[in-house]
Amino acid sequence: MYTVSPRAGDLFYVRMLLLNARGPTSFEALQTVDGVVHPSAKAACMALGLLQRDDHWRRCLAEAVQSRMPRALRHLLAVILIWGEPEDGSDLWCSFAEDLSEDLRFHHRDLSTEEITDLALRELQSMLISMGGRSLPEYGLPAASVTPQDGPMQFDTVEQALITEARLPMLTDEQKAVYESVTQNLVDGASGLHFLDAPAGTGKTFLLEVLLAFVRSRGEVALAVAASGIAATLLPGGQTAHSTFKIPIRAIRSSKDVCAVGAQSKQAALFRTVRLIVWDEISMTNRKDLEAVDRCLRDVRKQDVPFGGVVFVCAGDFRQLLPVVVHGTRANSVMACVSRSPLWKFFRRHRLTRNIRLLSSSDSATYLRYTELLKQIGSGTIEQDAEEKVSLPAEIIISAEAPLNDLINFVYPSFEASVERDGYFASRAILAPYNDSVDAINETCLGMFPGSLREYRSIDSVADEDAATHFPPELLNQLDAPNFPIHLLRLKVGMPVVLLRNINPPRLCNGTRLIILAMGENVLRCKIAAGQFTGDEILLPRIPLIPSNADLPVSFKRLQFPVKPSFCLTIHKSQGQSLDTVGIDLSVGCFTHGQLYTALSRAKNAANVRVRIPGTRTRNVVFPEVLTED
Repeated sequence: MYTVSPRAGDLFYVRMLLLNARGPTSFEALQTVDGVVHPSAKAACMALGLLQRDDHWRRCLAEAVQSRMPRALRHLLAVILIWGEPEDGSDLWCSFAEDLSEDLRFHHRDLSTEEITDLALRELQSMLISMGGRSLPEYGLPAASVTPQDGPMQFDTVEQALITEARLPMLTDEQKAVYESVTQNLVDGASGLHFLDAPAGTGKTFLLEVLLAFVRSRGEVALAVAASGIAATLLPGGQTAHSTFKIPIRAIRSSKDVCAVGAQSKQAALFRTVRLIVWDEISMTNRKDLEAVDRCLRDVRKQDVPFGGVVFVCAGDFRQLLPVVVHGTRANSVMACVSRSPLWKFFRRHRLTRNIRLLSSSDSATYLRYTELLKQIGSGTIEQDAEEKVSLPAEIIISAEAPLNDLINFVYPSFEASVERDGYFASRAILAPYNDSVDAINETCLGMFPGSLREYRSIDSVADEDAATHFPPELLNQLDAPNFPIHLLRLKVGMPVVLLRNINPPRLCNGTRLIILAMGENVLRCKIAAGQFTGDEILLPRIPLIPSNADLPVSFKRLQFPVKPSFCLTIHKSQGQSLDTVGIDLSVGCFTHGQLYTALSRAKNAANVRVRIPGTRTRNVVFPEVLTED
């Protein structure tokens, strides 16, 4: 079919209908949607959801009002203001002000209408700040009487002291040695750089929590960051490193990258007062990002020493996945590691080797065998052939010749609704190394999942009208990128999905698993399935997103819900998560360092793991040079 420019008017819309309508016999049939004959081809396209309506955000809020969740509605408006950039934010506020403040009016019956409105505006402003947004007037809304302070999460010093006091006796000798080394720097007012080498199950997160509580109990500022959103949710007050330090997000890093932190900004003021920075999953971080943070802290703190003299504790496991380098070679991946940075020589290395999970395991012998297997796979010391293939225990293997359903049924014995189902999905997952495998498994699971299916098609567009002629909507619909919403999103109520963007860290991060509670045309009602915010209900709109993938033939915008099914995840997406039951599909084997180790170490013991492989051997890629100390 010939392409048509969007400037061609009705001709463009008729073409869109022809691509999406089934067997139209006339123009009237072509413009009929759900039994309604629309007056024009454009109106029919609107009804089919092929074009973004001018009143899209108004319809989104009107739909969400039916949920009767005013606080979630305020959060939704904050998301719309930041991500949707509506033309008239003031109109949205005025139209829904009563609904946005309904709960406040109920709880504060003694206050006037003006005071209730001000309370709602203050809460909305606070939400905008926590998401990295701007002030209310900058979105066209009235200013609140009191502007919330943009700063770190506030912690009660007494409560933090009690946490420290209660947990100190629970530290192992290894953990206690690290604790004393770091706190000595803090008490002395000295700087100090520490790296915590901590394999899965050795109590890394527990130790980091104690260090954070110690600093906060003294009324000082401690920042907790992580390389991924999921890892950030495990730390009190955690955020992604990119969000905290305003690190530029680029597919290709440069040694000249700078953090977007102005000298007079509130973030710079925060960095001048910070006493401790904890950075988890540092092994996934590109060295250029770490070096950009070093330059930023030196600059804002006016101290030309590593990280501006802050006590800095980073933790990770180089046996796991390394930083992603687009089209990179093995040498590129190794050189991207923080351990190859000139800064690394300043770090003092600590090791945690004692497996805490083993101590509480009812079958310690089985657990010990599995832990030893993980250690050998992670270090590359397990016996392997010339193709880098290793043997796995027979009891965890499912043959690749067996139906895929065997693996699915092991991880998900039942998809039927139950009281425990939400927690059930949060504690288990299927993992695979490639996105294509993940999508295929998710589609199979979706077919097995009970309930009515609903399809959501994205609205894709390019900014350049001339380019739009060469890249019609049906071509844009076929474009895909990693960690980016797909054009045709198929969902059912009750199914698990994973969030693809940092919406409101640490509550809603890239990687947060959600359960679908209700599906509207413009809003999904979801419940957070895991982490410290488990059970919180949220309203999620379609948001416009632009992929950062430089390989795409054109830059385009996609309006879609930022989620995808999460019965199955990529191994990369699973890093930082702890699961009770894991199925790993390696019918197509691992392709990079640490994938097999990362996948197998998501679960606690062999009884809860199954691996689908051809035969009895699978590829284990390990870069020994990453694990060797300088």
